[in-house]
Amino acid sequence: MKRTARDKIALTWGDDAPDWVRVLADECDRSSQTKAAGRIGYSGPVINTVLARTYKGSYQAIEQAVKGALMNAKVWCPVAGELAAHQCSEYQRAPFTPTNPIRVRMFRACRAGCPHSRHTRRESDDADQ
Repeated sequence: MKRTARDKIALTWGDDAPDWVRVLADECDRSSQTKAAGRIGYSGPVINTVLARTYKGSYQAIEQAVKGALMNAKVWCPVAGELAAHQCSEYQRAPFTPTNPIRVRMFRACRAGCPHSRHTRRESDDADQ
């Protein structure tokens, strides 16, 4: 019998699994891990390590992507106004592109104190992860 993503998080996260991890696991079981990864803008291996609770990156970034893409969460962007949380995460990961004025504004805003930005978080915030 094939183990489901829900089974996997039950073993690795136990009762501590946050709602966004459960939603991600459900999406993996409903479609596939690869399709769920594509919907949130990450790779299948990243999803696998998140479900296994061995991810070495920012869980906050994955949380924001899941909540935006799968849970319809919104954030207020100083440049774009209301924005899906996963789009905010995508803008933060995007490299600087001087050929697009909106991307330039987004790049700067993400690094100039936006409360949703991982680029301007205090180092002490990372210790909580």
